[in-house]
Amino acid sequence: MIDFKQEAQDISKELVEFRRNFHMHPEASRTEFHTAETVAALLESLGIEVNRDYAGDLPSVVGLLKGGHDGPTVALRADMDALRLQEMNTFSYRSQNDGVMHACGHDAHTASLMGAVILLARHRDQMHGNVKFIFEPAEEDIGGGRFMVPNGVLENPHVDAIFGLHVENAYPVGSIGVCSGEMMAASDRLIIKIKGRTAHGAYPHLGIDAMMIAAHFLVAVQTMMAREKDTFSHAIITFGQIKGGTARNIICDEVEINGICRTFNPETREMLNRRIDEILKGITMTFGGTYEFERQRSHPALICDPDMAEHVRETADMILGSGHVIDLPHGSLGCESFAYFAEARKGAFFWMGTGNKEAGIDKPLHSSSFDIDERALPLASAMHAALAWNYLEKHSQS
Repeated sequence: MIDFKQEAQDISKELVEFRRNFHMHPEASRTEFHTAETVAALLESLGIEVNRDYAGDLPSVVGLLKGGHDGPTVALRADMDALRLQEMNTFSYRSQNDGVMHACGHDAHTASLMGAVILLARHRDQMHGNVKFIFEPAEEDIGGGRFMVPNGVLENPHVDAIFGLHVENAYPVGSIGVCSGEMMAASDRLIIKIKGRTAHGAYPHLGIDAMMIAAHFLVAVQTMMAREKDTFSHAIITFGQIKGGTARNIICDEVEINGICRTFNPETREMLNRRIDEILKGITMTFGGTYEFERQRSHPALICDPDMAEHVRETADMILGSGHVIDLPHGSLGCESFAYFAEARKGAFFWMGTGNKEAGIDKPLHSSSFDIDERALPLASAMHAALAWNYLEKHSQS
């Protein structure tokens, strides 16, 4: 067995440089051109076949490393985009792009997968099969995977399994968190307009109060969640934005409500969206208003294949040592575009521990003060490389 942990440690300085370069020059979703150029240049320098067309106009990079022996094909995926957020950190490698920051660790994801490219390329002649390296754009936005999968990124050659990771400061460096089955939720954006009729505040009977209708709707939806949703089905509806009204003494004639529905189960997903529409119809009809309801389907639920999740656990025992795998009792209601890949192939996704409370590295994802303990970078590269290598070794013999 190749000692990927030691080999990754030997290139840790390069990994830190990769990550800090991306952190200093973050690019928001759909604009990851410098990042993609940097990734593609590395792959090409190692003699790896590169394709940059799978996401259409979005700046994706896909590398194909062909092994010296026949065998299956496994894919490793990282996302590249940053968030539109002003960084509050003051260290030397803080963002140089005003209003854009790597606050979700995609700089570390990209850097660690680049490390895995270097490690696996060294041993290509011994490799039984192929590895595809997928660098996805726009994860924080539309999700490049929604285009890459239909465009054939998991074909030519056919990908048999895929793995991905996400940094997480809730877990200490040297550990991972993984679960079988439901890992991340599906997500639907909810855009609602409730329309009434304006009137002077002294004569409310001449108007139709859209704000009052909205209030009834918001309460009714949460009542529905408490009384109609299966209590064993994890789901949540959040309305985080409401806009309406022009003055304190004028009956509001239009309210816009923006929210999100997160679910794991497809039947629950459809039921909740159907019930939202039915509640809107009933309440607006009762009070004489009208409504518009737009549902924007975002990422599907991320479901980890049990066998692939077990492969992650076994590999972590080899790379991190026994006792460093945190078996999660349930998934997260956050969403993740890796789901497009895991929906199409057997796959597993895991949390890579990057936290260090003693050093103050404990800020949550999407915080303007987010950072990681960079000692996790070589561990993440080693995990990527070993996951691919071990899968090929195991399945080329079966």
